[in-house]
Amino acid sequence: MSRHLLLIGGGHAHVTALRWLKKNPCTDISAVLVNPGNRAVYSGMVPGFVAGHFRRGDVEIDLQRLCREAGVELVDDTITKLDPDTKRAEGRSGQVYDFDIASIDVGIISAPPDISGGAADLIVKPMSNFVDAWETVSKRLPDGVAIVGGGLGGVELAFAVRHRMRTAGLPDSTPLSIIDRSQLLSAGAGSLRRALRKRLRQARVDIHEGTTILAHAAGQLELDSGTALPARIVLWTAGARPHDWLASAGLQATNGFPDVSPMLQSRSHPDIFVAGDAAALTGQALPKAGVYAVRQGPVLMQNLIAQACSMPLHAFHPQPDYLKLVSLGKRSAIAEKWGVTVQLPGLWGLKTHIDRAFVQD
Repeated sequence: MSRHLLLIGGGHAHVTALRWLKKNPCTDISAVLVNPGNRAVYSGMVPGFVAGHFRRGDVEIDLQRLCREAGVELVDDTITKLDPDTKRAEGRSGQVYDFDIASIDVGIISAPPDISGGAADLIVKPMSNFVDAWETVSKRLPDGVAIVGGGLGGVELAFAVRHRMRTAGLPDSTPLSIIDRSQLLSAGAGSLRRALRKRLRQARVDIHEGTTILAHAAGQLELDSGTALPARIVLWTAGARPHDWLASAGLQATNGFPDVSPMLQSRSHPDIFVAGDAAALTGQALPKAGVYAVRQGPVLMQNLIAQACSMPLHAFHPQPDYLKLVSLGKRSAIAEKWGVTVQLPGLWGLKTHIDRAFVQD
């Protein structure tokens, strides 16, 4: 008798897990994927979408086709409640999903709890919502844009927004700022940080470090440094937090993110697995980067099947570093690995090739 597997969310780890299952069918499980919609946005192409290089369909993975090929049922719903003790989840539709084993890959929310995400304050993650809203919001670029969060994601967005402004015929005097409560790219290699700061200055992006936002009203962003920035639109890439239903599910967690072992298994509920940005991998201070979620997928699916069959699980071993290909707004990119940063004409083509291959696989 097969055991019932519930996959919650169409994140990058579940995408690669399903691709592994498609190539390695298993009759020991029956699986359902619950996700809002039948497509998933690939984060690596979102800056290019914002810049205007890609259409909406270019940055989306077809979950319906993937699930069909993997023998998994796809349900269009959003999980709003999880009870790991009774092994039951509830969707926004009111439907209840019982399971033997569950896997969660829903990403994060990139804003503090007091930011609801509206026409003025746009939360970048979950990215499907951001992509839905961007075309409408982009019509208001002349009113000024501020990006909160100075990691690689925020920097890429700054380049993309400036490029979009330029192609729309807006002058470089159109306000564009990036704000970080500590130092811009504080977790990055020094060579990459220096190169990107130089590029930001060339793109006329104002950098505000060591400061936080006090208020946003009437097209003005008030900082605790005393600066008032003109910004009708604020894009939030900082303040990563778990979804409310996940933080309140009763799983052992760190700052609301479920604690998982190297096998991606919950520390408190062995039939619950968590992957991608939604997880807190014990003993590993991993950055919230899609490359780790992508690589977790095959290990995750093998462990889900092993758990169903009472077999030993395998550990996920994250790579110590990875190639970072950072888009620069126009059709160019910069690369860094092991502290070495290079800028070559072919890097944009390489990045686009890798990204398209992942989406279309």
